[in-house]
Amino acid sequence: MRLGSREPRKPTVRTPQHTPPEGVGRTQPGVLRVAPGERQALGSIAEALAVAQDGQTIAVAPGVYPESLVIERPVAIVAEQGPGTVRVAGPAGTTVMASVRLHGLVLTGAADGAALLRVMSGSSEFTECEMLAGRIDLEGECAARITSCRISSAPMVGLHLTATSRAVLENSVITAIDGTGLVVSDSGQLAMAGSQIRSTRGSGLRVRGNGRAQAEGCEISRTGRSGVLVEDVASVVLRGCRIERSGTEGLRVLGSCPATDPSVADTEATGVVLNDCVIEKSVGDGVLAGSGDIRLGECRIEVTGRSGLVAAGDSVLTLHECVLERSAGTGVVTRDKAQLYFSDGAVRRSGGNGFFLSGSSGARLSDSRVEKTTFSAVCAGDSATVELSGVSVIETPEHGIHFKGKADGRVRAGLLRGAGLCGVQTEGDAELELSEMEVDRCAVGIALASKRKALVEKVEVHGSDRSAVQIGPGASAGLREVRVRRAGTAGIVLEKDAQGTVEDCRIEGAGGSGLVVWTGARPTVTGLRVRDTTKNGIFVGDGAAGTYADCDISASGFPALHVGKKAAPSFTDCRIHDTGADLSQDEDAAPEFARITISDVEDSTVPASAVTRRSGSTPEKKVVSAGPSEEELGVDVKPGEEPEESLDELREKLTGLVGLEQVKADVSSLVKLMQMVRRRQEAGLAAPPLNRHLVFAGNPGTGKTTVARLYGGLLARLGVLEKGHLVEADRGALVGSYVGHTAPKTEAVFRKALGGVLFLDEAYSLSPPGQSNDFGQEAIVTLMKLMEDHRDEIVVIVAGYSNEMANFLNSNPGLGSRFSRTLEFVDYSSEELVKIVELQAEHHQYEITPDTRSALVGYFDAHPRNAGFGNGRVSRQLFQLMTERQAARLGDLDLAVASSQDLQRIEPADIPPHSI
Repeated sequence: MRLGSREPRKPTVRTPQHTPPEGVGRTQPGVLRVAPGERQALGSIAEALAVAQDGQTIAVAPGVYPESLVIERPVAIVAEQGPGTVRVAGPAGTTVMASVRLHGLVLTGAADGAALLRVMSGSSEFTECEMLAGRIDLEGECAARITSCRISSAPMVGLHLTATSRAVLENSVITAIDGTGLVVSDSGQLAMAGSQIRSTRGSGLRVRGNGRAQAEGCEISRTGRSGVLVEDVASVVLRGCRIERSGTEGLRVLGSCPATDPSVADTEATGVVLNDCVIEKSVGDGVLAGSGDIRLGECRIEVTGRSGLVAAGDSVLTLHECVLERSAGTGVVTRDKAQLYFSDGAVRRSGGNGFFLSGSSGARLSDSRVEKTTFSAVCAGDSATVELSGVSVIETPEHGIHFKGKADGRVRAGLLRGAGLCGVQTEGDAELELSEMEVDRCAVGIALASKRKALVEKVEVHGSDRSAVQIGPGASAGLREVRVRRAGTAGIVLEKDAQGTVEDCRIEGAGGSGLVVWTGARPTVTGLRVRDTTKNGIFVGDGAAGTYADCDISASGFPALHVGKKAAPSFTDCRIHDTGADLSQDEDAAPEFARITISDVEDSTVPASAVTRRSGSTPEKKVVSAGPSEEELGVDVKPGEEPEESLDELREKLTGLVGLEQVKADVSSLVKLMQMVRRRQEAGLAAPPLNRHLVFAGNPGTGKTTVARLYGGLLARLGVLEKGHLVEADRGALVGSYVGHTAPKTEAVFRKALGGVLFLDEAYSLSPPGQSNDFGQEAIVTLMKLMEDHRDEIVVIVAGYSNEMANFLNSNPGLGSRFSRTLEFVDYSSEELVKIVELQAEHHQYEITPDTRSALVGYFDAHPRNAGFGNGRVSRQLFQLMTERQAARLGDLDLAVASSQDLQRIEPADIPPHSI
C-alpha cells in the first residue's frame, strides 16, 4: 500500500423511505388496530397486547400513548402512518420478553433509573425507531437487530449489552448521551455497520469483561472521554471506521484477549484489531495501551493533542502500513514492558520525538519512515531495546537516532538524512550495532560517547557539516568498512582517551584532517585509505599513540602525517603519495616507522631507514612544524584598515551620528578619561585603575559596529592603542569543530586584533543556555585569559541583544569583571530614521521633498518594531527601494526632456508599502 493513499470508508446513516408493513392500513383479518376514540379499534397498545395472538401485527394510529409496555408474546407493533407518528411514553419504559418487531415508534418518558427499552429474551427487530431520554438494555440470552434507529439524550448509557446478549446495529445513530454511548459487558456481542456514536459525555464505545464488538464503516466522534475503551479480556475489531475529536484518547486499551493472526477473517478476529481506520483530532493520545494485544493495519493517526500512540504496561502493539502524523507530542511512545512492532509505516511532523522508548520496553521498526520531527527522531533510554531495519529518518533539528542510559540498539540498512545535531548519538551505557546505513547531510554523522563498545560496519557518512564519525572521551568503538565523503571538518575523530579499531575504512574530501587522534587515544588502525583532505591525512595529537598498519594517504593539504608532542604512534606498511609533505612532528614526538612507501611527495622527512621505496620526492628538504597557522585553523576574519582621520575628524564623525545621544556622551566621556590617563602618565603620575573593554547592548542596525570603529580610531589617536583597527568576529570565527580546536582558533583571531579593537557580535552565542559542554565555553575561558595577558594592547567589545548580553555576562564568574561598562544602543525614533534617509539622499544627490518627509515619518510610525526590526538598516534599504521606484516612475517619460530636478526629487509615491 502506498502510505497515505487510502482513506477509510466513511460511515453513512441511511434515511429510510417508509414502507408500511404488510397489512397495515388495510382491513383484513390478523391485524389489530389501535386508535383511541374510533369504533372497531382498540383504545390502547396494552389492550391490543392482551388479545393479540402469536405473530399478529398491531397497527397503531398517530398519537401519544402514555403506556409502560410488557411484551410477552411474538408480535409486531408498527406506526400505521409511518415513523415518528406514534409516541410511547410510559414511566416504566418498555420490556420485551419475546421475539418482537417494533417499527417506526418513538419511545420516551422513562423515569430516572428505569430503562427506556429492556430486552430480556427472544430475537427482536427494531426498525426506524427513535429512543429518547432513556437507556436501552439487552440482558440475558436475547438478541436484537437495530436498523435505522436513533438513540439520544439518554443518561449514563445509550445502549448496554450484558450477560450473553447479542445486538446488530445498522445505519443507526447514538447521540447526545450523558455518559457512555454504547457499552458491551460480560459476554455480550455487538456488530455495527454504517452507524454513528457521537456527542457523548463519556466514552463512545466501551467493551469490557469478555465482551466482543465488531464494527464496519462506523464513526465515533465528539466524545467526552475515549472514543473506544477496551478493558479486561474484551475484543474489538474495527474495519473502515473513523474515531475523531475524542475528549481524551481516540482508542484506549486497558486489557484485551490475545489477538488472532492477521490472516484470520475480520468476523473471526479477536483482540483489538483496527484495519483501514482513522483516529484524528483527539485531545489526548491517539492510541493509549496499558495492556492487551493490539493490531493496526492501514490506519492513520493524526492531529492528536498529545502523542500519536503510547504503549505502556505489558501491552503488545503491531502496526502495519500505518501513518502517524502531526501529533502535538511524540509520535510513538513505548514504556514499562510494552512491545511494539512497526512495519511499512511512517511517523511525520510530530511535536516531540518520532519514537521515544523508556523502561524495559522494546520496539522493532522495519521498512518505515520518520520525517520532520521536532526532537530526535528515534530516542531510546533506560533499558529499552530497539531494532531498526530499513528505516529512513529524514529531517530533524536534533539527533536522527539517540541511544542513552542502558538502551540496546540494532540499526541496519536504512537512511539518516538532515539531522541538525548527530545522525546517530550514543551516551551513558548504551549499546549500538550499526550496519549498512547511509548517513547524509547531518551536522555530525555518528557520535559515539557510550561507555559500552559500539560496532559500526559498512556505513557511508557523507556531507556532514562537522565530523563524520566521533568517538567521545573514554569511549570505545569498532569501525569496519566505514566510508566518509565530504566531511565538513575531520573524517574520523577519537577524542581524549578514546579506544577502538578502525578497519578497512575510507575517508575522502574531508574539510579538516582525515583521522584525528587526541591525547590518550590509542586506536588500532588497519587498511585505512585517506585522500583529498584539506589538512593532514592522519593527525596524532599530543600524548596520543596507537598502531597504524597498511594505511594509504594521498592528496592531503597539510603533511600526510602529523605527530604531536610526546605522541608515540607506530606506522607500519603504509603508503604516502601525491602530496606536498609526508610528515610534520613536534620536537619531542616519538613516532615509529617501518616499511613506509613514499612516492610523488615534494618534501619528505620520514626517516630513510623506514622507507622501503621512495620516488618523486626530495628528502633533503626538512619540514619543521611551527604550530598551526591561521589558515590551518580555519581563521578567515580580516582586520579593518587603520584609521587615517585626525582626532578632531573622528570626534566630528562621532558627533554627527544620528541619534544615540547617550552612547555618544558615554564614548566622549571615556575618550576624555583616556586623555587624562595619558597626561598623568606623561607627567610621571600613577594612572587610575582602567578597564577599557565594553559591552554594546541593543538591537541590530543601531550603529554598534560604527561606534566601535570610531572608538578604536580615537584611542589610536590618543596613543592608547597602537593601530586602532577593527576586527569583527562571531562564534564561528572563535569556536572549533572538535576538541582542542577552539583555543588556538580563538587565540589566532585575538592576535589579529592586537593593537586595535576586537568586536565580537552576538557574543551570547558562545554560552547557549542548557549546553554547559559547548565548545563556546572554551572560547570564553581562552578569551578571558588573553584579555588579562594583553590588557594594555587591545580593546574587546562584546555586542548583542540587551537581555541576552546580561545572561552572557553571568555565564562565567569572571566574565562580568572584564568589562567596565555597558552602553545601551536604543532603537531609532521615526524622526531619526527619516534623518538617516535624508543623509543617504544627500550623499547620493537626491532631494527629499517636504511632503515626502512627512510621508516617511508616517511610514516609520506604522512600521512594526518587533524583534527583527533593523533600525538604521531599514532606512538604508528603504532609500534604495525609493530610488528604484522613482526610476520606474520616470521610466515612461522622455528622459531627454526631464529636468535635473525631476531626476533628483523623491516623491511620496516612491515610498513602497511595508515590505522591509
